[in-house]
Amino acid sequence: MLDNQINELMASAIEKIRGMMDVNTVVGVPFETKDGKILIPLTKVSVGFVAGGGEYGKGKSDKEDQPMAGGSGGGVSMQPIGFLSIFGDECKLIRIDEKSKYEKLMETVPEILSNLSGMLKKGNEDEKE
Repeated sequence: MLDNQINELMASAIEKIRGMMDVNTVVGVPFETKDGKILIPLTKVSVGFVAGGGEYGKGKSDKEDQPMAGGSGGGVSMQPIGFLSIFGDECKLIRIDEKSKYEKLMETVPEILSNLSGMLKKGNEDEKE
């Protein structure tokens, strides 16, 4: 009895997740630019799912159905990763999840300032000696 109820719970949740997504979620609908390139959007999709349950209470006999408690949960994450660009015989992947040069520079600024500050302090200590 318990196995059937958990299976039904999982099947229902999976069916609802399946209804939210289709193949066009991962590999999008192609479109053409003015210059004749065909772009196909690509998306990374991650799905997590958990379900469980158990019987509680005591029945009058082993054959009597016992109350069942159960639950399920899930999550979906969708992250655009780029475009597949097709022009003539050439096919390229244009990634959009990589950080730009500006973003990389901004991440290193605190480290550079820290190093400069340490060098200046060391220089001042050497002058005092």
